Amino acid sequence: MQERSERTRGRLVAAGAELFDRSGYAGATLADIAAAAGVTKGALYFHFSSKEELARAVVEHAERALRTACCALRAETSSVQALIDAGYWLVTVLESDPVVRAAFRLGREDGAWQGGAGPVAGVRGFQGVWAGAVRELLAGARKAGELRERSGGVGPESLLVAAACGLEVLGGAARDRGELAERLQAFWDWLLPCLVPPEAVDSYRTVAPPTD
Repeated sequence: MQERSERTRGRLVAAGAELFDRSGYAGATLADIAAAAGVTKGALYFHFSSKEELARAVVEHAERALRTACCALRAETSSVQALIDAGYWLVTVLESDPVVRAAFRLGREDGAWQGGAGPVAGVRGFQGVWAGAVRELLAGARKAGELRERSGGVGPESLLVAAACGLEVLGGAARDRGELAERLQAFWDWLLPCLVPPEAVDSYRTVAPPTD
């Protein structure tokens, strides 16, 4: 019974993400989400008391995926390489995962929630979570001595956080993932010599990581 309940909840999160991504928070109705998930509205309300609660679950799902990915990257490679690869992870999921796309859109729309009454606690700012992950990776690189001496202060952090959040904007404008990956590689080819010592530049891969 619990396993079936979890599957139903997962279908609702997936359906909610699809509709939030496509129509925004205001345009996605609970009736449409229930229909897309193949459940009744009563079943939806068993799992989520409101559309706000469902939206919060979508964003929490995206946040878990982000944190899991960053932890795996940190465990496998250096902090600078993990920083580079985190961008490619985002490029991939922006194309393939409506949950992450919906989380970004909900973050942009948070001021319009509840009839314009203000942001919803716990949902606002998935962009901020993504930016925080970038800051953590950059801090790890600095602690490990991977950065140039002049790479201190808020300059590198501000640039990287702005660029990281801008990937989602570029993703919406790009014709395909290949174009976005090319833009990301060009960005790192330009930035990496400013970030790490000259003798270390060739130690890092700026192209997308190989896929299994």
